[in-house]
Amino acid sequence: MESIGAVLQRLLAESPEKPLSDRLQALAERICKEEAMSPEERRRADEERERAKCEAYNNTPGHLKDGYYISTIQSDSTFVEGDGYDCPLCMNRGDTMVLEERNGFLYERHYECKCMSIRKSVWRMKQSGLEKSIKEYTFKRFEVKEQWQQMMMDLAQRYLSEGVADGRWLFIGGQPGCGKTHICTAVAGKLLYKMPVIYAVWPQISKKLKSIVNEADEYETEVGKLQEVDVLYFDDFFKPVAGEDRYGNMRILPPTAADIKLAFEILNYRYINKKPTIISSEWYINELADLDEATASRIAERCGEFAMMVGRDKSRNHRFTVSTVV
Repeated sequence: MESIGAVLQRLLAESPEKPLSDRLQALAERICKEEAMSPEERRRADEERERAKCEAYNNTPGHLKDGYYISTIQSDSTFVEGDGYDCPLCMNRGDTMVLEERNGFLYERHYECKCMSIRKSVWRMKQSGLEKSIKEYTFKRFEVKEQWQQMMMDLAQRYLSEGVADGRWLFIGGQPGCGKTHICTAVAGKLLYKMPVIYAVWPQISKKLKSIVNEADEYETEVGKLQEVDVLYFDDFFKPVAGEDRYGNMRILPPTAADIKLAFEILNYRYINKKPTIISSEWYINELADLDEATASRIAERCGEFAMMVGRDKSRNHRFTVSTVV
């Protein structure tokens, strides 16, 4: 009985006028060659093929940095935007192929590249609505006209170079509209390309977490993300809210007991594990201590020299524009 390789070769010889691909010719020759091999020779040939396939895959550039097209039900060419991060390890594929031997056979296995944690942070930032802010709120675009603004800039840059590696925290509090969010976002933007970052606006994240507090598994999962992430950025921490007190008088209401409990649960974990944390707030740290000394003292200790309180002065609020009364 003729082998498969012999049949292919005979058909090629009988039909020279019919153009067949060079790849089919090579396949026929390879099959014939392998049929003449011993089992050990065939095993080595299979290994060589698998190793060549693995090497070719790992040398093929991916498209996660610049973007790529996919086919969907709605369109044959939907463009997926790239994240802009360039990884020399996986060449922007997001994974690396390795061969593992089990029971005498080689198996392909794909391992996620460490760059994916950074890419996921970029995707998170895009989904959070901070993507535009990161582009706008950079160190380069931070306006420095007065000494206190230079102090904010210097503190943030020194935190990047000295504080993060030591697990320190960065706190900037005080005057609304003075650039706290700008400078903290600039710090987060720099860290984003080195490690995972979660950005959370306190009023929004606290409302979300308090709404699921009775769903034990979901609550634990969501709080765990904030506790464990490499860098956590709380914006508008304990945002002051005006409202009526129990006597009907309008005043700034303190955070609720549920807010204080939630903040302590997250920040105490990060305090114990020395995880870098960025906090912007309209409160000074000593005012936070009046609200909850346990949380405030942990913030103060982990920040050390990386804390700044901007004095309250409406002239420092960039949101106010000069208007002329006619």
